[in-house]
Amino acid sequence: MGRLFFVVLSMMRSAVTTIIFLTNYLFAQSFDFVDQAGTSGLEFDHDHGGSGEKYYIETMGSGVCLLDYDNDNDLDIYFCQGASLPGWDKAIQLENKLFQNNGGSWIDVSQKAGVADKSYSLGCACGDVDNDGDTDLYVTNFGADKFYLNNGDGTFSDQTTESGLINNEWASSAVFLDIDHDGWLDLYVTNYVEFTTNKNPWCGDRQSGRRAYCDPDIFKGVPDKLFRNLGNGIFQDISKEAGISNHRGKGLGVVPGDIDGDGDLDLYVANDKVMNNLYINDGQGMFIEDALFAGVGYNENGRAEAGMGVDFADVNQDGWLDLFVTNFSGESNTLYINDKSGSFVDQTFLAGLGQPSLNYLGFGTKFLDLNYDGYQDIFVVNGHVIDNIHHFNKDYSHAQKKQIFIGDGSGAFSEISSDKIGDARNPSVGRGAAFGDLDNDGDIDIVISNNNGPANLLIRSGKPEANWIGFDLVGKKSNRDAIGTRIKIESNGFSQFKYVNPGGSYLASNDKRVLFGLDTHSKVNKITIDWPSGKTSAYSALNSNRYYRVIEGGEISELFY
Repeated sequence: MGRLFFVVLSMMRSAVTTIIFLTNYLFAQSFDFVDQAGTSGLEFDHDHGGSGEKYYIETMGSGVCLLDYDNDNDLDIYFCQGASLPGWDKAIQLENKLFQNNGGSWIDVSQKAGVADKSYSLGCACGDVDNDGDTDLYVTNFGADKFYLNNGDGTFSDQTTESGLINNEWASSAVFLDIDHDGWLDLYVTNYVEFTTNKNPWCGDRQSGRRAYCDPDIFKGVPDKLFRNLGNGIFQDISKEAGISNHRGKGLGVVPGDIDGDGDLDLYVANDKVMNNLYINDGQGMFIEDALFAGVGYNENGRAEAGMGVDFADVNQDGWLDLFVTNFSGESNTLYINDKSGSFVDQTFLAGLGQPSLNYLGFGTKFLDLNYDGYQDIFVVNGHVIDNIHHFNKDYSHAQKKQIFIGDGSGAFSEISSDKIGDARNPSVGRGAAFGDLDNDGDIDIVISNNNGPANLLIRSGKPEANWIGFDLVGKKSNRDAIGTRIKIESNGFSQFKYVNPGGSYLASNDKRVLFGLDTHSKVNKITIDWPSGKTSAYSALNSNRYYRVIEGGEISELFY
């Protein structure tokens, strides 16, 4: 009995020591993001086009994409803008905006580039669909979507009709991926609900007369779209035969990932207050919906949540992709841990992500290694969809802070205090968020499109305080963007892996380069690259704190920005 007492006491002391260590560790960390929007030429104000009539479309946008459209080795920014709705009478022109990166300052090239669309835009996706070395652009709209083919001279051509990429529904997020390993990028588009401005139901509190944006339960869902790239500039709508159009899911977020480790990309779709979808790829580009049996259709209580932002990453270092989904206020965001057998387990509250997210409404999100320790952290952009929410619930606000959660490599996370995250602490009505290294210094910056307000350009100040390494992959037999490629690195016995995947978040496309934190390791001992084509490349003894370009088939070279 006495021995047992001392064993328990020892365990308690160990646990307390660990808690003290983690508390001190987290307290010491800070992430100084500086909002440079408005001071460097990047001035974008989203306008939802509303006039007080609470048209449902107003509150769901807008998105943002990062792409190097001019091939000058730095990331440019594309913003999606709203459009006038009945009763809107402002004397301004609403159009989508493309900002060219000029070494830290920004130039509006929207008109010159031919992408200043005046449709009601929600989101965007980027990818080299014709494998010519230029990034093309797909824009999701309330109404007909747009597809812009990059001409390679700083301009784009509207090839929507010619390409066959026809989608006239209310679309939200979209992703490019190679579903059948033929070397051409295909396109998945999430569609949301049936809504028209001439059928705009009144929602709110009848007693007080206060109107609010409606709940998604009021509207019928719309099937998503899947387009196969035929390789000649033409896409074919294969939604029906691929098993996609059977589901009317109210889609908002989508992310590809090889969740079963069989070498092809599966798809996860976050739906709004109905069961989420998990489409398992058969390797030929046909899909079986398996969310319910895989444990990701609902949360641990068997309830459908209002899913928005999504991302995949290995959070517990077991070599399998786990899943994170942002949800509505009053719900928690959800972390699903891959059990390595084709199923997931909701470990949100066990991981420490439940309680901190209950009073917030999450949209854009990303797994990223903010402290370069080799473990995945999480950034979440928040903002309520009801602009007068304080009248209905005093615990919630319309503009909300962003949140950073630091991972310890075991699947557990702790939130960083708001006074440790710089300008990211400032409340906004966050929606789309795109993540990438805008100044090529080895850390991740964040561009946030806020609903009916100015955008945030959150630049991480200073230089990385620990080691890192980054990769820019170019496919040959695989799609040129190398989307779906798996990169594994090993440093002194510590290994980690990531996929080339600019998709995920919400209404957004991210930096396609892959960045790893190396902590104190100054070299990568081994790197193994598994390409979608089936080829494998291996390299050794790469120095840290630099980017490398890897060409499928062998060539690797250091990038100098």
